[in-house]
This record gives sequence, C-alpha cells and structure tokens, in this order.
Amino acid sequence: MSLSKKIQAKRQEKIRAEKLKKAKTAAAGVAAGVAAGAVGGILLAPKSGKETREDIKNASKQAVDAVSDKATGAKAKAGDVLSSQKEKFNDSKAKIKEYLDAKKAVDEACEECDVNSEEVVEALEEAAVALEEASEEQKEV
Repeated sequence: MSLSKKIQAKRQEKIRAEKLKKAKTAAAGVAAGVAAGAVGGILLAPKSGKETREDIKNASKQAVDAVSDKATGAKAKAGDVLSSQKEKFNDSKAKIKEYLDAKKAVDEACEECDVNSEEVVEALEEAAVALEEASEEQKEV
C-alpha cells in the first residue's frame, strides 16, 4: 500500500470516527428528550398526584421485574454455555491425551524396530559370509 493511500485511509477513518461521535451525541440527545417528555407528560397529566405516583410505582416495579427476568435468563444461558465449553474442553483434552499416548507407543515401536532391524542386518551379513564360505568349500571339494 502506498503512502498516499495510507494517508487517505487514515483521513477516512478520522471522518468516520467524527460522524460516529456526532451520531452518538444526537442519539443521546434524542433519548434525553424522549425521557424528559415522558416524565413531563406523566407529571403534567390530568391525573391526581396519587394516581400519578401509583403509575410511576407500578412502572418501576415492572421495569425491575423485567430486568430481573432478563438477568435470570442471561445467568442460565451463561451457565449452559459454560457447561458446554467445559465439556468441549474435556473432550479436547482427552483427544490430545489419546494422541500423545498413541504417538509415544509409535515412537517406542519405532525405536524397537530400529534395534531389531540392526540385529536382522547383522544376522543377514553373518549368513551371507557363512554362505560365501560354504560356497567356497563346495568349490574346493
């Protein structure tokens, strides 16, 4: 990537960050306005103060219950995910152990094969020498 492209990419990134910041500020302002309007509407509604306080009390209870239900659901889901991840971890751990045990067995077998192959080569060389000697004795006779 050329230097000019890098500079242009940085500028574009900076512009996007500024736009995002402005959007967040505008969204926060809208949310604050909606909240102020809702509070003002409740307080200035043609209900008596007692009814308005009762409505606020009920709305806050409903909000607390909703948050509690969501938290309970999230906790249960987190527990399920954790259990699943633990199970996957243990399965992976078992597979790795099996692999390492198999690799160790193969390595040991290979070492044993190397020793046995050397013995076989020596025995074959001795047999070749013995055959050669026997062949020479046969020629002499």
